[in-house]
Amino acid sequence: MSAIEHIGGRGAAAPARRLPAALRGWGPAALFLAPALILLGLFKLWPIAAAVDASTGVFSPGGVRVGDAGLANYADVLADERFRQGLWLSLFAALAKVPVQVALGLGAALVLQANSRASALARAAMVSPMFLGLPVTTFLFAYLFDLNVGVVNAVLAGMGLPRVAWLTDGTAAQLLVVGLSVWRDVGLTMLVFLAGLAAIPPQTAQAARLDGAGEWCVLRTITLPLLARSFQFAVVLGTLASFQMLAPVLMLTRGGPTGATDLASFQIYEAAFVYFDLGRASAMSLVLLLGLMAVIALEIRWLTVRWTYE
Repeated sequence: MSAIEHIGGRGAAAPARRLPAALRGWGPAALFLAPALILLGLFKLWPIAAAVDASTGVFSPGGVRVGDAGLANYADVLADERFRQGLWLSLFAALAKVPVQVALGLGAALVLQANSRASALARAAMVSPMFLGLPVTTFLFAYLFDLNVGVVNAVLAGMGLPRVAWLTDGTAAQLLVVGLSVWRDVGLTMLVFLAGLAAIPPQTAQAARLDGAGEWCVLRTITLPLLARSFQFAVVLGTLASFQMLAPVLMLTRGGPTGATDLASFQIYEAAFVYFDLGRASAMSLVLLLGLMAVIALEIRWLTVRWTYE
């Protein structure tokens, strides 16, 4: 029997069954996605699951679970007037920060979108606060806004204006905390809008100018509408950062003065690392997470883009 007859005979192995066409491309995709999915599970999903479990427990000061509390931690948190006030303060901080940050980021992107050396240096200067550690930036602001030796108050005194107690006056402390957060994050917002501007087809604005449209008309009727997706992304990022303003409060005001900066994130830190009540801190974290998800869902629904452009 020849080799060809042997291969084609009864002794030949059955051909391997092929995967459905819809699943054939998932092998390489799963291989490339596996590292990111593993990191997501380890550093995002697993901590959330651990927090859900811890929120129903009672812990000793050493962090050892000594009993089950059920939903009692949630009931205590929701009944806590101070925590409810902290949630409102976090929301107000987002309402104060996000519009200012988006406006400054958009303005900077419009001014610095040109590919020149000066624009590149200015963009680098605006982005640089992102790479400074929060303790460094917070210490810098504490020095600049100090009542007696701060540069800001020295400038105000030189102009004949009264000094401002930035760290002991409630309204001034709120402005300082929000201002620090805006200063640190506005560079990221600028990058979001720069990416959006780069994606706009230049032919669209050129055609409008040929039809006699001025620069303000082009900005209002073409550029800003086509930046709708960038607006949505920038607003969501700003909201996320607003609910996480822990370091400025912790290092500058510690919730004061008179509770003016007693944000929910600071109360969670205090419950976990000052009073060592891990169950309560976990319940507070999940309540804050659910509130944040609700706010972001409303923002996404409000800013959803229902059209596309080629």
